[in-house]
Amino acid sequence: MTHPRTALVPILLILLGLYPSLLGAQSNSAADFKDGLDQFRNSQYDKAILLFHNVILDPAADAQKPQAYLLIAKSYMAIGKLDDAERNIEFYIANYASAPDYPEALYQKGRLLFMQEDFQNAVQSLQAFVAGYPQSSFASSAWFWAAESLFGLGRLDDALAVYQKIISDYPTSVKLEAAQYKVSLIQLRKKELELTKLLKWSHEDFLKSVEEYQDQEKVYEQAIQAYQKRLASSTAEDDKKTIADLQKELAQKTAEAKSLSAQVAALNAAAASATTTSTGTATTQPNVPANAQASAQLAAQSAAVADQAAQLAALQQLLTAKQEALTLKEKYLAWIELVGGTSK
Repeated sequence: MTHPRTALVPILLILLGLYPSLLGAQSNSAADFKDGLDQFRNSQYDKAILLFHNVILDPAADAQKPQAYLLIAKSYMAIGKLDDAERNIEFYIANYASAPDYPEALYQKGRLLFMQEDFQNAVQSLQAFVAGYPQSSFASSAWFWAAESLFGLGRLDDALAVYQKIISDYPTSVKLEAAQYKVSLIQLRKKELELTKLLKWSHEDFLKSVEEYQDQEKVYEQAIQAYQKRLASSTAEDDKKTIADLQKELAQKTAEAKSLSAQVAALNAAAASATTTSTGTATTQPNVPANAQASAQLAAQSAAVADQAAQLAALQQLLTAKQEALTLKEKYLAWIELVGGTSK
């Protein structure tokens, strides 16, 4: 009969023989994770993805798999492979709810939805994240991408409120300057919309006035033609007083028609000036008759609109210059956000 201790010897020898290989596997996965993290921080995302894949395929690397999946997703986001990023981040969220980086995964999902231009779902996802983790270091960034999504949806007033919240509630956020720029941009856009409405209303009003004068002019022309026919058909036996009255009235209508023609010309010139002003081109206004009240009002409106357009153009130029400066900073902040993990 074999002694129990003697029977254990082969098993122990087998385990001792396997121990170095198991130790080597753990060592390899740890090295791959470290190298992958270094590649990720150096923006070598393709290389990082391969190394992190080695980690998740290693049965002995369970402790490192959650973070590896998240880093793979962030790497795919960095190189624009958004479908691959979505698969990895959804797998992480479904399987690692107790992992330390789980809140960041929820935040990255919202940011990914924004990158996919799924703005409506991005807003909902990011607002849910902030509601669940209000003290997260990702909170200000989550609000920012929510505001960007609202901006993408054209909901300018809602986006403006969120940008202003970032400015007031997160004064140390790295998104502060970008939020301030977007507030200025939205305010400028709203002014442009107001100016466009004013120009449209003014131009329509100009055209309406022109049409009214043209209609009156046609009436006078018809009356003049009727008087001329009546005079032509008169005979020597007609009452001389009647003929004199008709001639007097004809002269009066002719003068009124001439005045109306001058007013129509002035209105057409004012309308053309307003249209040119809407494209940012300055136009010299013609001399408008003092007795044409409507023409004077239109000219004054055109001058006011031109002044607003010039102010808006100057502001737009300043904002464009600022945007160029912010572009480089945004690229740097995006890199920090991907690499640093906790810097927003």
